[in-house]
Amino acid sequence: MDAIIQCVPNFSEGRDLAVVESIVEAVREASDAKIVDYSSDPDHNRMVLTLLGKPDEIRDAVFVSARQAVESIDIRGHEGIHPRIGAVDVVPLVPLRGMTMQECVGLSYQVGNDLAKHLDLPIYFYEESAILAHRANLAVVRKGGYEELSASELEEDRLPDLGPHKLHRTAGATVVGARGPLVAYNIILASDDLALAKAIAAKLRDGSSGLEGIKSLGLLLASRSQAQVSMNLTKPDLTPLKEVFRFVEGEAKKAGVEIAESEIIGALSRSSLEGTSPEELKALKFKESQVLENWI
Repeated sequence: MDAIIQCVPNFSEGRDLAVVESIVEAVREASDAKIVDYSSDPDHNRMVLTLLGKPDEIRDAVFVSARQAVESIDIRGHEGIHPRIGAVDVVPLVPLRGMTMQECVGLSYQVGNDLAKHLDLPIYFYEESAILAHRANLAVVRKGGYEELSASELEEDRLPDLGPHKLHRTAGATVVGARGPLVAYNIILASDDLALAKAIAAKLRDGSSGLEGIKSLGLLLASRSQAQVSMNLTKPDLTPLKEVFRFVEGEAKKAGVEIAESEIIGALSRSSLEGTSPEELKALKFKESQVLENWI
């Protein structure tokens, strides 16, 4: 049985669609990895690409997409509401079939080495690939964003795990790592009440919601004049989307606010939709091609 990897590289560009398409096209032209999904957002100013393939296919796809991103994106002028430290901000690798987590960690080190050696990117390893224990948490690595990182020397606690000990002049730095399944999920309020979105996100983070494994932020989508609860569900097998949606909907209704829509970013297992449907979740842009079982 062939090993299958899911890779979800995040790039710091969501406004210039020509750049977004050029990154996707680089993968189409030079890799056998399958492009499952890609999406971009002007407020986050970010593009998320979802790939499936054998280890060598994924390694090639990451490199060609990263090379195109480094050539096309100048992080020094980047503005957006999503945390980031580089043009190729984070490269997660998820073993889906025929590969252990430790083998996936090994692949992440190869990917990181490619980016450091050939693109001159300083590399930080996170999650299961973390060389320093505190860097397992992506939020720790990206604390303060590109602005704080660029204002300091890359030494001591900021010293990269691999690559040059200085930021790439236009592409910043990159985080790479193997991790388990994760669902990126956003719920958009029919209101610009940022304080409400932040309060709901705080309850999801601190566990008072009764839901496990949720990393969340309250953000304002200025282009839409709507607030958003932006989440990563790190235990999707224990925290179904329907429960997350119901909790956020209930908290919003207490404040007299409705849910405008929700967004599932990238791919997910069909089990994450158990007991509900995209329609019930108001996931208006969801595509059946985002279900992993349709590919594997």
